[in-house]
Amino acid sequence: MAFRIALLILFVTTLAGCQPGKSASKPPAVKSPPLTVCVVGDEGLAASIRRELAARNDEPIQVDVLTHDEFYHAKRIRQDVLIYPPAMMGELIEREWIIPLPKATLQIETLNIDDVALGIRETECCWGRTPYALPLGSPVLMLMVRTDLLKQFDLDIPKTWREYAAAVKKIHESDFLTQNNTVAAATLEPLDESYLASLWLARSAAYVQHNENLSTYFDYQTGDARIDTPGFTRAAKELAEIAATIPDDFNSLTPQSTTDAFMAGKSVMALGWVDKQTLVPNTVPEDIEFALIPGSTETYQVGSDKWVPNRDDKVVSVPLLSTSGMVGSISVNSSQSVKAANLLAMLTSPDVIPLVSPASRRTTLCRASSLPLAANWMPPALPGTSMRQYAQICLNQLQSPGRLSSLRIPNREAYRTAAAEALRKTMQAGEAEIETIWQEAAKKWDELSEKQGKSKQLKAFRNSNGNE
Repeated sequence: MAFRIALLILFVTTLAGCQPGKSASKPPAVKSPPLTVCVVGDEGLAASIRRELAARNDEPIQVDVLTHDEFYHAKRIRQDVLIYPPAMMGELIEREWIIPLPKATLQIETLNIDDVALGIRETECCWGRTPYALPLGSPVLMLMVRTDLLKQFDLDIPKTWREYAAAVKKIHESDFLTQNNTVAAATLEPLDESYLASLWLARSAAYVQHNENLSTYFDYQTGDARIDTPGFTRAAKELAEIAATIPDDFNSLTPQSTTDAFMAGKSVMALGWVDKQTLVPNTVPEDIEFALIPGSTETYQVGSDKWVPNRDDKVVSVPLLSTSGMVGSISVNSSQSVKAANLLAMLTSPDVIPLVSPASRRTTLCRASSLPLAANWMPPALPGTSMRQYAQICLNQLQSPGRLSSLRIPNREAYRTAAAEALRKTMQAGEAEIETIWQEAAKKWDELSEKQGKSKQLKAFRNSNGNE
């Protein structure tokens, strides 16, 4: 009997793959594949990410770069982490390419999400009120001035668009530009085709954005385009008037090249932003100051169809977000979404972001804790006083409770193209034609919305401003 029992035990343990007297061995653990990252159109940023990941991770992490067109026209993205311009968020959500950030990730102590500037945290990184991304920084337009030259005209730094236009007119109509061998224009603005629509929206922001108005680009209830209303058309006319004073050699600048030209002494004022690669000559003038983008003492109220003064005639400057910048999201196709989110949290953390973000010409500092490290994002030759002033004003604008998001809805480029076309016509038109030009532009926007699905676009517009 005992012999039979021993045989039975031997038979059972053999079936289990074990030797008599030994416990069953565990199957080998399946190793998860290494994470992958996709960076859209920014090899400099990708290189800095590769460097930091190699220094901080034992396992290899692949970082790919796709051009904007390659990314936009791709049928599927297989990487775990996507790093892209924030204006593309609506498109990616419509395609179901990205997922919301895990709540646990946002609570990681080393991420310190509350350190991120309010506008970036609550608007640029969210869809509606749901966080979808973590930021690497997003610059906003800033006014740059030569205070020494303004003083020659008995002018202060302009605070409103009307003061700015008056200053440009006074300088342009004087004999200063013809007698000066270096200064070519009263002001320079980023009139490049790729940025023209954003410049117009940035100029419109202070006229159309106020606490009681949710219907900025579109009617909040119907989805009808609002760009033919006086706030937008005034901005278009004022833009056209300034553009007429800018020499042909400087009428196709980007925000970065506008700053390069200003630093080289080509203008008294300029609209643009600074980055690590800004060209600052050794002879840069000492009397450079940075200021908020001009604002307004009144806003256009759509409901009452009239201009209404701000309380106490206060000048309100409204920054336009998401005209540039980079953010990171988790791909819907990632099989390791928590791990991918943690990787993204590390890249955008207070300790690492100053090492990664400055490599891109699309980014700037976006955390309060980065202020002492502002030099990481600035050209070495920029005087320290100017650098600190720029960084503080940049953060002030990003922290502003009064802000406007640029277009982030699906098919946004088609809307921007229609607006740029209307702006070019405005620059050639007489006063009587402008109203018709913008009525036609609004009609084109409505046609684009109908083609996309008007109710869907209306929902996207609400979400893009954090209101849905």
